Amino acid sequence: MARSRFDIKKVLLSVTAIASMMVLAIVVAKIVSYSVDMYHSGKKVDELREKIGEAELVLDTDAETGRPVAYRSIKPEEHEEKLVKKTVSAKYKDLYELNSDLAGWVSIVGTNVNLPVMQTVFDEEFYLHKNFDKEEDRAGLPFIDYRCDTVDRSTNIIIYGHNMKNGDMFHDLLLYENKKFFDDHRYIRFDTIYEEAIYEIVAVFRSKVMYMTDDAFKFYNFIEADDEDDLSEYLAQIAGMSLYDTGSSEGLTDELITLSTCEYTEEDGRFVVVARRVEEQTIPQP
Repeated sequence: MARSRFDIKKVLLSVTAIASMMVLAIVVAKIVSYSVDMYHSGKKVDELREKIGEAELVLDTDAETGRPVAYRSIKPEEHEEKLVKKTVSAKYKDLYELNSDLAGWVSIVGTNVNLPVMQTVFDEEFYLHKNFDKEEDRAGLPFIDYRCDTVDRSTNIIIYGHNMKNGDMFHDLLLYENKKFFDDHRYIRFDTIYEEAIYEIVAVFRSKVMYMTDDAFKFYNFIEADDEDDLSEYLAQIAGMSLYDTGSSEGLTDELITLSTCEYTEEDGRFVVVARRVEEQTIPQP
């Protein structure tokens, strides 16, 4: 009888060991699969980055006012004519011809945020898990809220992107938790396919996705300001929520962008960065 019990124990130990090895194999397989997926996702984005030429806009400081200003080295009349016609700029023409869902490009110097931005009005979350070639991709691509308009420009353009564990997509937005990082990276470049623009960050805060019935501030519902008072009220609200005082400059326009990604300190948490467009001046060509 004792021997029988001993044999059963050996069998149980063997089964346990095999089960543990199987679990470990599954975990390792998932890690390898994730790493391979992220590698291919990164390669796809790198290929798109190579197609983007030099920027027309240069950020500088106005000698008289000391305010940030974006200088554009083209003739003013050419710029205005281009915006009236809303033609796709030469910089993004090739990418747009490959995929007409392209709405723009967002980048932050010193981070991994250097990405195409998509928009699909009739299926807002299409690029939640799709790449530029519309193939399945767990990293997806940043995309614009379907209610926002980049042609007849909305007051606020809201861009959503994944917080990927490997640092891709909008993961680096969380670096703005640190005030020192903000001080060194306060500007965001966001181009639509029609024009380039530079934005200065005015607020960095945590929020969450609410139920429709919740009587609470929902940052993601501010798309179009009714008037100046409406805009001022919104800016005051997010300034009060900001993790720190950004000390934003004068010389900013009323056009906003909002970058939003998941953060996991609470259920349905979001980490949000809001920026206002920097005024532009043109440099006359010789």
